[in-house]
Amino acid sequence: MKTPDIRRSVAPAPRLPEHDKLGRLVARSLGLDAAALQSGLTRAGLADLPDIVALRREHLQGAWDDGAYLRWRYRFGRDTGGFGDLWCLRAKGQLLAIIGVEELRAEHDGQTLAGGQVMDLLVRPEAQESGLGIWLNQAMLARHDFTLAVGANQNSAGIVRRMFEPLPPRLTFTHPLDLAPFVHRRWPLVARLPLVTRVANGGLALWRLALRRHRPRDLTLESATRLDPALVVPTAGDSSVRLRHDSAYLQQRLLHNPRRPLVMRLARREGAVVGLIAWSTQTDHQGRPELHVIDWHHDNDATLLGLLHDAVREAAASRCSCVRLTLQDATAQRVAKRAGFLPSRNDEGRLCGVQSRDPALAARLAQARWSLTDASDDSDAL
Repeated sequence: MKTPDIRRSVAPAPRLPEHDKLGRLVARSLGLDAAALQSGLTRAGLADLPDIVALRREHLQGAWDDGAYLRWRYRFGRDTGGFGDLWCLRAKGQLLAIIGVEELRAEHDGQTLAGGQVMDLLVRPEAQESGLGIWLNQAMLARHDFTLAVGANQNSAGIVRRMFEPLPPRLTFTHPLDLAPFVHRRWPLVARLPLVTRVANGGLALWRLALRRHRPRDLTLESATRLDPALVVPTAGDSSVRLRHDSAYLQQRLLHNPRRPLVMRLARREGAVVGLIAWSTQTDHQGRPELHVIDWHHDNDATLLGLLHDAVREAAASRCSCVRLTLQDATAQRVAKRAGFLPSRNDEGRLCGVQSRDPALAARLAQARWSLTDASDDSDAL
């Protein structure tokens, strides 16, 4: 099931009631008392999993979720596995809503912050107009220094716009490899002349060769199915907010996802790992393959340039029509343009935001430079 691509809004968010006051309003709307609402919110355990899967299957238009995926994503009371907790709200003998939180560690202005990325919010339709979704987000915010929202569907986009401070937009960049899909969309009559497309694609191939002349020569690139636990993940100074992910996290997050298999490549310089990149191959609405870059880490701009060239080379060898990635940081956008990536037309950016109980911290984080990749997007099932 594909999640609608909800774009970013810059409209100011109206002031929201405080958590306790909103809780009383939500409880009254649902025919509960405030104490029952508060006590009904608990961390999910494995015993809750069947009800959670049933709720998602019922309200997400298909049986695309399964227990294996949810156990990979959340702890469910276990000591190992998962990246955070899924919370359940039970009331009147039924599972009324769920919300997930992945735990984050971020560095900003010399501070280490304990954050949480909210995801997988689902409220039963009969409770969606009660304010319950906002109350659940406030409950998660009360447990963390800050919360982050990356991506949204039609039901949660309004909550993100109302509750979160907007972050710099994540913009789509594309490196075209086959102009046929583009020509079919823009000029269907020209698409009937295959010679035109072949000539244009020949020009693209020459353009790629010219671009590759500027790729770094001191990098060695190799496929990887396992990361050394002692690996220090390379980082560059592209952002002033840095999410700290170690090799164990990346191993589980990028290579063990049961729903979206990824390919990983490592970049070495003089034997040391200085970068990595992970991508998936997906299809467009007409079944044509596209390579989507999901995540990357690098020590400097030259390494990122080499990683992007490697993704383009692999996509061309696999006969993909294009390579796509979303970029938030201006420095990474400039590097991508050097590798032949073009910004999408009329792209306002994908919705993402940050919030904190401390208004000053929320303002600082909203104004900071971020470099979020699709590994932070709530779209593993796509």
